[in-house]
Amino acid sequence: MNSALILEGHSRAKGKVKGEAFLAVICLSCALSSGPLIAQERVSNPTGGAPVPGGTSEDAIIVGPFLFSPTLQLTWQDRDNIFYTPVDEVRDQVWLARAQLLFEVPINESHVYFSYSPQYTDYRTYELLDKWSHFFDVGGSFIFSNGLAIRATYNYIVGNLETREVDPGGELYYGDPQFIKNFAAVSADYWFTQRDGLFVDFSWTDLDHSEPRLFYDYTSLAAGFGWLHQLSPNLVMDVRYGVIDFDAHDTAYQSNRFRDSLSHTLTLGFRGQLSPVVSTEGQVGYRTIRYDLQPGDPPVSDFSGFIVNGLISWEMAHGSALSFDVLHSPYPSNYADNANYVATGAGLTYSLDRGTVFGQAHGRFQINDYELPDPITSELRSDDILSLGLGLGYRFTNHLSLFGSYLHEDRDSLFRYSYTINIFTLGLVLGF
Repeated sequence: MNSALILEGHSRAKGKVKGEAFLAVICLSCALSSGPLIAQERVSNPTGGAPVPGGTSEDAIIVGPFLFSPTLQLTWQDRDNIFYTPVDEVRDQVWLARAQLLFEVPINESHVYFSYSPQYTDYRTYELLDKWSHFFDVGGSFIFSNGLAIRATYNYIVGNLETREVDPGGELYYGDPQFIKNFAAVSADYWFTQRDGLFVDFSWTDLDHSEPRLFYDYTSLAAGFGWLHQLSPNLVMDVRYGVIDFDAHDTAYQSNRFRDSLSHTLTLGFRGQLSPVVSTEGQVGYRTIRYDLQPGDPPVSDFSGFIVNGLISWEMAHGSALSFDVLHSPYPSNYADNANYVATGAGLTYSLDRGTVFGQAHGRFQINDYELPDPITSELRSDDILSLGLGLGYRFTNHLSLFGSYLHEDRDSLFRYSYTINIFTLGLVLGF
């Protein structure tokens, strides 16, 4: 068996958790992670895309050649500051209903999938401009016996409150008007020996926001290539060089030409099992960002520096696990005349899954630093973001789960960007 098949088998082994049971844990994780940082994403998926199938599910419904996995999630929240304001907070309740229709076609070691998820969100008092969000995902993984593996995905999103789909770093924390996001990616690995291989990857992102004062439209093209080395049967190291061409579109209010950039990144990455109970996935490296400034543009500085984005998890006894994540990376900014901000953060999560009972405790601290001062106060902005969460769930059957959680988040920044929010959540998940 070649290395690509070993890795795919390892991924599938981790994904053999029952579909609904896994989704219930993901829902709880989202509710705990953060208000604007995570909970405003797709509620049932914190990563910003539909869960990629990890193989055949024993609970899926067979429909012709397809494995059909339907899911329904109903969520109620009480939020004491729905507009994330520093004073005069407005309290309201949020009702959310989300379905997911996932179809998969397994083809030996390969598979293709399609997922559609409509989501309806409504406040008890406040009237949202757009109550419906839609998520379309299609993709596949194709593993060949000669060592070649090809993976492709396409995501189409019509959303509003899912701010992390617009700004992954967390500068944007509220937005009611709709946006449309397209994302496509393709990658190929080729293992020319049992332990060594090469890879290439390409991705395209296009964002169209209906309210450019919240965030401008942009298009991003990324490409990379590198070397793969299998350190053990379940652990792979990669060295990657990547380029990103970021195009910030002009708005009716300002020119964003100074935010256009070209970045180069060199990273060392690891993914897989460090030991039978310790797993990791992450990259560490160096990035440079060059801005194409013209006379009269804001005095934006190029970025050059260390970056890291990783997660390490320790599976402990009796169904418990401890995860630690770390982040240090620049992100595009829409604040004043800044072209980027640098996010530095770390989080610790304790998870428990005892079959019928599952729970999670989560804490995270992140700092977003800006280069240019506020145009009104001339103060330099720095956001200190603390989030703490606790939740518990119960599985009545393999197809029905109930969970509840509490989340506290505090953002300490310039006055008009500061807020404190407390969120209580109750959710019900029914699915296969």
